[in-house]
Order: sequence, then C-alpha cells, then structure tokens
Amino acid sequence: MKRSLVLFFVSIFALLAGCASQNRPRYVWKDYSSSLYYIKKTPTEESLKYHKNLLLAMIEESKSSNVRVPPGVYCEYGYILLKEGKKQEAFGYFDLEEQTYPESKVFIQNLKAYASAPSKKDSAPGDNNDVKDIKDGKAEVSAAAEGK
Repeated sequence: MKRSLVLFFVSIFALLAGCASQNRPRYVWKDYSSSLYYIKKTPTEESLKYHKNLLLAMIEESKSSNVRVPPGVYCEYGYILLKEGKKQEAFGYFDLEEQTYPESKVFIQNLKAYASAPSKKDSAPGDNNDVKDIKDGKAEVSAAAEGK
C-alpha cells in the first residue's frame, strides 16, 4: 500500500513536470527600448540607421526563433521605409503587421490612405488644418475649406 502510494505520487509528479510550460520569451525585443530612446534623443542619420537595422534584426530573429514579431515592429519598419521613399516595400510590411495583428487593421488602412494621398506640405497624419473648432461634437469648418 505504501509502495503504491509513493509510486502514485512519483507518477503524478513526473506527469506534471512534463507538462510544465517552457520559459520561452513571447517576443524578441533585443535592445529596442534603448534604440528608440537613442533615436528620439539624438535624431541623426546614424541613429535612424541603427534603429532600422535593429528592427530588421528583431524581425529576422523572431522568424528564426519561431516566435511572433513584437506588435508594431513591422509597421515601424515599414514607416521608416515609407519615409525613405520605398512605398511598395513599406506597404508590404504594413500588410505583414495587419496579418500578424488583425486589430491593427483600421490603423494600417488609415496609414496607407495617408501615404497614398497627394502630399500636403507641413501636414501629418491626423492633422486637419480646415477645422477651426469643435463644438458639441461637430467640427466647425473654416470658410476657406467650405469654398473648396
């Protein structure tokens, strides 16, 4: 009886130990936070190149480690490519972001629409220089915008 009880507990322990989760990282972040801080603090071509290479290394290492690319990395890399004038390649990375994280669909569609629209000098996504004021949830449009 005692032997059966010991054997039972040993087999339960072995079963539970075999089902223990692996301490595998969910994402490959590498030195992302330091690189992002560096590019924000010192916005130079050198810091941008370093950050771009880091993003690409994160993507490659994630693929080789068989883990998902961290959220926003495809999009950030694509945005850098877009700013370099590589629109088609950027759109490919935007598509990868949308496929990997479907909840980003609206954001990615808006980003693509912004990138495809004729450029307005000194405007950024979300800027609307035709809106003067918002009252009671309705935008008051400037007279110049109404005449368009």
